[in-house]
This record gives sequence, structure tokens and C-alpha cells, in this order.
Amino acid sequence: MKTKQLYKRSLIWMITYMIIILFTNCTEATEIVSQKFTMQIPNDNRVFREDILVNEIAETDIEHIALVGPAIHSIAVSKKHVNMYIFIKGKATLIADTTKYSIVPESIAIPSVFDTLIFDIPTGETLHYIHFKRFITEADKEDFNTYPPENRFNIYFTRFIDREAYTEKIKSPNTVSRTVLPEDIMPRLALGTVEAPGPDAVGAHAHPMLDQLFLGLAGNNITVHADDASTSLGEFELLHIPLGSSHGVTVEENCKMYYLWMDFFMTKEGQEWLKTHKPIAKKAEK
Repeated sequence: MKTKQLYKRSLIWMITYMIIILFTNCTEATEIVSQKFTMQIPNDNRVFREDILVNEIAETDIEHIALVGPAIHSIAVSKKHVNMYIFIKGKATLIADTTKYSIVPESIAIPSVFDTLIFDIPTGETLHYIHFKRFITEADKEDFNTYPPENRFNIYFTRFIDREAYTEKIKSPNTVSRTVLPEDIMPRLALGTVEAPGPDAVGAHAHPMLDQLFLGLAGNNITVHADDASTSLGEFELLHIPLGSSHGVTVEENCKMYYLWMDFFMTKEGQEWLKTHKPIAKKAEK
């Protein structure tokens, strides 16, 4: 008799515990994680580094780096990773082999086959950039080998402003969006900018097939919404959209929306999401 009672009590306790855990998980508030960059570096620092959003994106390391000129820095490029350099402030010259590129704010470089990059920072300039390192899987290598030769054996370098514009149903006609990093450059990775004067908004949507970051560019001042949570995003700040959340953006009157979205796809198939972006040029031809 005592054994049956003990068993019944244990069973009730286990069921109660499971209900509590389930209720806690279901009611847990969505958290939007973000981090501002240190743009005012100490006067005695010629090279400044800080880790950003540690462990937020799987197999991806993010670092904000500032280099004070005049200086020449040789940067070793890891072959085990996709290396992406996003330049957000300051001017410099990028040298890859014998080719030179003029670095300006809001430009990007992705070296495919180079072991070393050289940054030449002139007097009076401080170059701020974000370095992303993402581990390359065997499947990524197979996909990369199918890309056009001009994409596989050159450095990808471009200014954001020079990229193709696209439209999307969740954005207003006043919003200008550009594809900064298209497909067939790096596996499972895409980037683009969103720009609009306030008041405006990006409608709520979800994409559970990818991890997404928002990088606030110069002058950006928006509110990001994800499920039941909201937070501000200013310039020179990186934000992680909670995976699978219904999220959107609002910008108030007299404010500016200007951010770079970064999509880290979990699988190659997940990139089908990009078909929701309709290039403006192609749309006009129909």
C-alpha cells in the first residue's frame, strides 16, 4: 500500500515538474542581443580589437578592429574560414597581391584565394572594420567549386552604393534595398542594405532557415521588433535577430533607417529565401 502511494506521489511530482518546465519554455520572453562598437579608441592605441556577439552565430567569430594611421598592416587570411571584411569608417588602401583597392566607408572585401592582405592607412585616418570568420564545411567547398571562375579566383570588393537594387513585399516604395553580397560568391552567405527616411517600416516576417544580423550603418536610428520584444539599433552597432522570430523594423519621423542585413544560411536549400528579393531592373523588363 505504501509503495503504491509513494509511486503515485512520485508520478504526480514528475507530471507537475514537466508542466512547470513546459510553461516556462512557452512563456520565456524573446531576447534581442546587440552590441555597440567602441568607436572612440584610447589615444595610445594604434591597433584596437574587440570581440563582438560572442557565440551568437554558430561557427562564426566576429571582431571589430581599428587601425590608426600612418601604418601598414599585413593580415594573414585563414584558409579554414570564409573571411569577410566590412569597412564602416575611415579610408585606406587594400593591397591583394599586386592589385590595389580604395577602401571607403560602407564597402566590403572577401578574399577567396589570397593568403595575405595589406592595409595601408594614411596619416590622419583611423580605419574601422568588422572581420567575420565563418568555418567552411566540406559541402561549402563543393558548392564553391561550382561557382564561376571569376568569383573563385578573385577578391570580391565593392561599395554598398554600387550594388543592384531590389524590391520586397514587406517594404514600402520609399525604401531602397541593395544586394551587397549576391549568390555564387560565398556559400550560405548573403548581405544587403536597407535605407529609408522616417516614418517607414519593414513588415513583420520570419525565416527560420537562417541566422540574421543587422549592422547599423552611419546615421541609422531604428527600432527592431522580434515577437514580443523591441530594442533600438543605432549606428555602428550589431544586432542578432532571434532565430525563427517574427521580426520587423520601424523608423520614426526625422530619423533614418540604414542598416546592413547579413544572412547566415544553415543549408544551401535555405537560400531559396532570396527569391523573395525582386531586382528592380528585371521587374521593369516584364
